[in-house]
Amino acid sequence: MTGLYALTGKVNSTGFWITIRGDRYQFAAGECLFLGASADESTASDFVDITYRFAASPNRTGITVGDITGISKKGWEYLWVRYADSEDQAAKAIVKKPVAVYVEKVYEEGDFAGLGIGT
Repeated sequence: MTGLYALTGKVNSTGFWITIRGDRYQFAAGECLFLGASADESTASDFVDITYRFAASPNRTGITVGDITGISKKGWEYLWVRYADSEDQAAKAIVKKPVAVYVEKVYEEGDFAGLGIGT
C-alpha cells in the first residue's frame, strides 16, 4: 500500500493505460491524476478488493490567447494569462490585451507502474 500512498495526488509521468470492464483507456503523460485507493476485505476469500480512483484531463496543444499562439499545456497544468491595458483606436476605448501566458505545474509527476495495474 506504500506505493498507493506515494502516488496519491500525482499525475502520470509517462504514458499510462488501464482496462476497465473490457474497455481500454490510454492517457498521455500528464493527463491522468491518481486520486487514491481504498481497500475492503473480501468476505468470500482471503483477497482484498482495491478500488482505484482517477481523474482525467486531456493535454492541449495549439492554444491561442489573443495574439499569443502555439501554447501547449498538459492536462493537469494550470494556464493563466497576464493582461495589460491597450488602446482600441476603432472603439476609442481602453481594453485588456493578453501580454503573457503562463503554464504552471500543479501536481508532481509519478511513475504509475508503482500502482501495479496498467502500464
